[in-house]
Parts: sequence; C-alpha cells; structure tokens
Amino acid sequence: MKIIEYHFDSRRLALTAFLLVAMSLGIGSAFAEESNGEKPNFVVIFIDDLGFADPGCFGNPLIKTPHIDKLAAEGIKLTNFYVNSPICSASRVALTTGQYQGRWKIHSFLNTRAGNANRGMADYLDPSAPTTAKKLKAAGYSTAHFGKWHMGGGRDVDDAPLPQAYGFDESLVSFEGLGDRIISNPKGVERARALGHGKVIPCSRWERMQIQTDRTIDFVRRHRDEPFYVRLFPNDVHDAHVPRPGSADKFKSVSDDPYVRDFFAVLEEMDKQIGRLVATIDELNLGKKTLILFTSDNGPTDWPKKYLTGPPAGFTGPYRGRKWSLFEGGIRMPFIARWTGTISAGIEDNSSVVAAIDLSPTICRIAGVPVETDLDGVDRSGVLLGNASRRSQPVFWQYGHPHAILKGGKPEHQSPTFAMRDGRWKFLVNPDGSEAQLFDLEADESETTNLVSIQPKRAAAMAALISAWCNDLGFAFDHEAPLTAPVPTIAILASNQFLRFVNHGVQGNTVSLQLDGRSWLDLPAFRVPKVVGGRSLQIKGTIRPSAPSGVVLAHGDNRSGYSVYLDKGHLCFATCVSKKRTVVRSPAAITGAASFEANWSSGGSVFLKVDGKLAGKADPGILRHEPGDSIQIGADLVQPVGNYSTPNHFAGSIENLTFRYPNGT
Repeated sequence: MKIIEYHFDSRRLALTAFLLVAMSLGIGSAFAEESNGEKPNFVVIFIDDLGFADPGCFGNPLIKTPHIDKLAAEGIKLTNFYVNSPICSASRVALTTGQYQGRWKIHSFLNTRAGNANRGMADYLDPSAPTTAKKLKAAGYSTAHFGKWHMGGGRDVDDAPLPQAYGFDESLVSFEGLGDRIISNPKGVERARALGHGKVIPCSRWERMQIQTDRTIDFVRRHRDEPFYVRLFPNDVHDAHVPRPGSADKFKSVSDDPYVRDFFAVLEEMDKQIGRLVATIDELNLGKKTLILFTSDNGPTDWPKKYLTGPPAGFTGPYRGRKWSLFEGGIRMPFIARWTGTISAGIEDNSSVVAAIDLSPTICRIAGVPVETDLDGVDRSGVLLGNASRRSQPVFWQYGHPHAILKGGKPEHQSPTFAMRDGRWKFLVNPDGSEAQLFDLEADESETTNLVSIQPKRAAAMAALISAWCNDLGFAFDHEAPLTAPVPTIAILASNQFLRFVNHGVQGNTVSLQLDGRSWLDLPAFRVPKVVGGRSLQIKGTIRPSAPSGVVLAHGDNRSGYSVYLDKGHLCFATCVSKKRTVVRSPAAITGAASFEANWSSGGSVFLKVDGKLAGKADPGILRHEPGDSIQIGADLVQPVGNYSTPNHFAGSIENLTFRYPNGT
C-alpha cells in the first residue's frame, strides 16, 4: 500500500495553491479523457452508524469485511474524512447539498412535527436546496436513491416532498421518508400506509439491504449505456441489529455478547451486499468509468443501556467519542474511493482533510458540471487522484443545545456544542465559552491533552472563527465570553442518556455521591430536559443522611419547579405550579438508609414512595412554565421549591440516583 501525506510548508503554500487550482480547473476534462470522453458514473454508498474502525481495512480487531477491504485495496483510503454532523438527518443534508445543514434548519434527527418544532427545526429539507442529483440530472444523468432517506417524511409528517423533488428519478426509502418504501415493522406499515404517498412494501428487517441492493443493481443494469448517479444508503448497521435468523451463531467464538454477535452478522451481510453491487459494476465493464464512494453518516451507537453488558457494538479505533459526539469518533469516518484505471490502487492518504460537504462540488467538478459559489464544500477531486493537499478552509460543526437531545452514553464522549478543524488543530467550545478544548490531532489523535491554557492565542483565534461562522448560520455565540476549560463533572443517568453535573466538592461517582453539607452538583440549564406541558418525571434513589434536614435535589423555584428534601427526618416531595406549592410528606421519619421514588405523571398527579411503600400523593397539576434554572443535587441555590430556606445543603450519601422522563426526552 502506498502511503501519501501532505506536509505543510508556508514557503511553498502559494505555489501549491496555484497548482491545485490549475489542476481542479482541468480535472473534469482530465477525467473525461480517462473515460474516452464519456461522462463518468457515480455510486455513493453511505452507511448508517458505521464506526471508523468497523471495516477490516480500517482496523476492525475482531472480524474482516472482505468486500469492503477489496474495494479499498483497489482504490484510495482517506483517514481524515469527516461528516458534518454526528447524527443521521443533519449528516445526510450536508452530504446531499454541499452546505452546512444549519442553513436548512436541520441540526439533529428529524422527528415528529412537535419534536421538530420543540427544537426549532424544519420538518424536511427545503426542496429549493441545491443537490448533487439536481445538477447531474440537468447535465443528462439518470439518478436514483435507494435506502435510508431521513431528510423529511414519515412519523406524522405527510407533506414532505418526495425524493424526486430533490433530483432523483427513482427512489426506494425506509420509514424515515415518503414515496415507495420498505417497512419492517408491522405497526410501521400501518402508519406508512396511512400517510400515503407511495407504495409500502412490508419486509423482514434482515431483508432490507438485499432489497435496496437489488434495486441499485437493477438501476445500474438498465442505465449501463448512459451516465448515472445512484446512492445506496443502507440502514441495517443502525441498531436494533436484527440479522437473518441463525446468521449470528458463527460469531459465538468471537464475542460472548449476543448484541455484538448480531451486529457482526448484520455487518457481514452489508459487506456481502456491497460486494454484489461492485461485482455487477465490474461484470458490466463499468469499473473504468464509475467512481464508487464509500463512507458512513456518523459514529457507532452509544446508548447508555448498551454499557450494562459491556461496550456497545462498533469500533472507532483510536478515536474518542461515538455517535452524538463532536469528538473524532463521532464524526471521523472511513472513506474509500475506487475508480479503476483513474485512481491508483492501494493508496492511503493520512493527512488530507475532506468533509462530506466537499462531495457535491467534487462530484460536479469530475462530471464537468458547474459548481455554485455559495456551497460550503470545496472541490477535493485532486485528493481522490492521490494528490494529498491541505483543505483551503476550516471545517465547522454544531451539535448541541437546543437541537440535540441525544448525547453519548459515556460522559467522556459528550462534547461541547461547537467544533472546528483547521489543519492539525481542532477546537471545541460551548456558546458561552465554557468547556473550551484545543487539540493537536497530529500529536494527539485521541484528544486527551487540552492545550487551551498552553496556546491561549490560538484558542482565541479559533473561537473568533467559530463566532463568525455562527453569525453566518444564525447560531447564538457569545464572542465576548472568556474561554474556560472543562470543569469536573459527575454523570447521572436520565432516561437514555447521562447528564453531566458540574461538581462542587462532591466525592464519589455516578453510583454513590458523598456530600458533606457544603458540596453540591449542578446541571446547567441548557442541559436540563424539558418537563413543561405534561411531561412525566420519575426520580429514584437511595439516601443515607447524616443530618435530619437537607435538599436531595431541586429544580426551579417557588413559582415553578420540584424538589425532594428531608425535613426533620421526613422525606418530602414538593412541587410548585403557577406559584402554588404542594408538598407530599412521609408520615414517619427516616432512620438509616431509605430508597425513594418521586413521580409526577403526565396528568399532573404526584406520589412519593419510601422503601417501596406509598408515603403520600397529591394532584398539583402540570407544569405550565419551565423551571428555567439548573438542577441542583445536594442543595437548592435559588428560591426554595419546598418549605425550607436556601441553600439547605444535604449531608450524607445519595446512591443510584436516576431521572426518567417517560414521555419526554
């Protein structure tokens, strides 16, 4: 394998830039000459939730992916390829348009209408958006999309445009889209048929990729004599992994975890189907005029529940973070490009930064199609030819409050809201300047050593670039806020995610918190899940108090909020709704350790259990206004929710504390 790298030299930068521009201007004709004057074909394979090191050729430590590995051996591998979001919908919009997804108000995954509105998101990609398919179709290409869509339609959104509105002649999607679609869930079939807009085809989950690949192969066969652009977007590697019955048994010697075995079986099937498609292209003698691009939309899944039986399935190699994270493991993806006879075989580029937004201008340049000047992506066709080069612009990311309700299952995977990479440097920060982190990726690819305090001028300069980018895209960013490094946190489990509480002197960990009557934990308001409007809330844990009074936790104030606290040994659950306080109090005082459950239903009723027995109940109604402040554990730092004076610190231990929002986030 030939390893190529780009080494930065400021003395040669101007000459290099000139040569790259000259090469890019002529690259369409150069490719055309290689294809005997014919327009090249394009096949884009975009996997769902495939980690950087899931393919064997990118370092899978347990299994091989022979067909993907063969594709890499016959083309070029990029190890610095980035998607523009760590979550599905946003990542797909960036690849489809060549623009940052924030320009189209798709910052996270598309959900129901209410779920989208609550996060300030559109229900679907605006059909006026520029797409690669539209441009190639106008240039005489046949176009198709087969596989996961998730850029609008499905759930309760029945007015999203069909894929044809974005330039695709043919399409077959799954439940996250409209038009002809395959659905593997019986209830999903009913919902899809109720939405209408296309034929709904029931199938088993393990049949989906074969069906999608069959359609792709059929499309290629029918259009072999004309230029085509086809996208295969499989979604089987996205959990839940449901392999063909019996196919996971062969992996019993590889893993004791049945979840991981199922993942390997699904990954093997995906590899097999990709092999079928590539073999068809070669059998039809299309390899020399077909550019095949292979990558993934974001890192592997990171649900907290997956850690109960061991690490979740999927590999990120040396990189920190997974899906829902702006650390490298969430956004740095495996990338392969093969074009027989045009791209040299066996190349590995370990230095050129390429982003998903670059693929649209790159494909258009290769096809000889004009590229708009308003795209955020840049032409990187020279890199695909094996000419390593520095990207002319930084790459930016946004994933966080208020759009991102899904966070990594391990606290160390949870990242600040904004990130950027410029050359070897990567910088992450929140809108208020907090959690600022600067990494030298050439020396520290695992993002372990924060250099903000060592290189404050570089960090400030990169923060200024993020501020300007935010201003362009309409994101809030306080450019005057001082940059502050991450502070110590302790993670508390809340439904499907860990919430990172800022630690003010508490000893212990997620399982057991030790409070001395002066310490507390604090969850910043922008991280607090919403509870307004009838969203239910359940708080459970065990306390071992060393003082008779003190706040276990509090959120809000005497106008709107809730609190669990001890009052002279009695455990209380207080709620404040529209300035009216309601308190449920245990009849007997607690002696020693006691488990508790405080529950606020979606209908507005509350109850408190102590050691599994009902201690009291009431009906205060539902919250009509968000509490608005942070959640505190071990104190109440604002106006008191309960019958006490603030801060009313708790002393003792709090164990196995969890929050649950059954119909919330």
